[in-house]
Amino acid sequence: MHRNRKPNHCKDSSTENGGCTQGQGQDHDPDTDNNGNHEVAVELEPRATCECNDYSGMEIYRQLRPLLICMRIFGLFFKRTTFRGRSNRPQMEVIVLYCFVVNFLLVMNVLRSFTVYRMADAFDNVLVQRLLFTIWSTECAFKGLLLMWNCYKQNGLPKFFREWDNTCGNIKLNKMCHFMMKKFLFLSFIFIIFNSVVFSLILVYVPILKNIYLEVVWKNAVMYENHVIFKTILGILAVLNSSASMFPVSLFVVLSFAVSEQLKKFTNDLTTAIAEDDFNGRIEDFRLRHQNLCVLVDILDRIFAPMIAAVFIANIPMFCLVLYTLVTTIDIHISLVLINLFWLCFILLQMTIVSVTAAWVNVKAHSPLDHIYSIRFSTTSNAVQLQMLLFLNRLTGTQIGLTAMKMFVIDKPTILTVAGMMVTYFVLLIQFKMPLSPDCHCNITGTVFLNNGTLTVSQTS
Repeated sequence: MHRNRKPNHCKDSSTENGGCTQGQGQDHDPDTDNNGNHEVAVELEPRATCECNDYSGMEIYRQLRPLLICMRIFGLFFKRTTFRGRSNRPQMEVIVLYCFVVNFLLVMNVLRSFTVYRMADAFDNVLVQRLLFTIWSTECAFKGLLLMWNCYKQNGLPKFFREWDNTCGNIKLNKMCHFMMKKFLFLSFIFIIFNSVVFSLILVYVPILKNIYLEVVWKNAVMYENHVIFKTILGILAVLNSSASMFPVSLFVVLSFAVSEQLKKFTNDLTTAIAEDDFNGRIEDFRLRHQNLCVLVDILDRIFAPMIAAVFIANIPMFCLVLYTLVTTIDIHISLVLINLFWLCFILLQMTIVSVTAAWVNVKAHSPLDHIYSIRFSTTSNAVQLQMLLFLNRLTGTQIGLTAMKMFVIDKPTILTVAGMMVTYFVLLIQFKMPLSPDCHCNITGTVFLNNGTLTVSQTS
């Protein structure tokens, strides 16, 4: 009985040298059984090919190598490679263990920061510093865990690299992206070094601030004889938090600018085609190309939308607390004023960078709209007009850009809204300013009227 022949797949991971082992060393026809009947072997399940889904050889990965190496040093990035085959097993670099340890320390630091609070604590400088350190530690731990999760899951950073390679190919990053990468690498290391050195100098040379920051590390740490342990812990936490705070933002900015430059290049090509009267014949190609770039924006949004929301949620109360401390404790010590100014500049800089970068992606994604409105379609066919309707619906129907946990798209009006909200919250917080100094003197003069005369009473307090 004859059966349909199915091709025999020899690319099995268990077969050596890429050869088939079936029927080797036999003298009879492989399609004939022992009784002489012709039988055709049917392979019910084709043997799967072992296909390595490695994105480290892609051009964008090689372009980002300086930033990714620095992130590896601080335990914030690792590479996951998936082997597609009979066993869809992921293979990760050994450095993933180091990344896990770093993120474990960041999470434990957050849990430790909640143990320094007591119900009877007064709202003083120590409590404000505890709140600032807790909020910042939580933000840094969240960024580190988010980046580690997106390195692991397939629809995170691996999907972005693959989609970039499918859409843009081996296009190299332009000079602007390389400049932004070098600039943010420099800013990241400057912040890490400056923040660590400042904390070390404070713990050594400023006794009044040393007591404040020791209380931030552990409850009643000032009462212990050995302060070296707490100072060491504070220095290590400053390095870990600083790196976890800066490098995810640096990666976000570089990838966002890379996508923005591709959107800008698309708009330039669109403008050239319109000027050469070549747009109507290529409208579908332009629409699909823009849609592929929008897919890159969507993947980028799935990766960094929680981080954008965390930056807003954490930095707005930190801004209010730092500015409140700066206003109310300006006469305590000059070093405290400088520290508050440093943190105020850092918070404003981080929020400005994240907001402006996300708004820039939104602007570039919608930039073709003005050029399309200038095209005449009165003499075009219905098919061309249908394609144009789909294109316009994509550009005007929904906002294209990066979001904060899918709640709202970051655009230029969002920056003004956030700035107004920060000023409003600060004005509300300043209403709870510390009471006036008890050194003031008040004169109280009163007059008591009796039936037959007047008695004047004067009292000074």
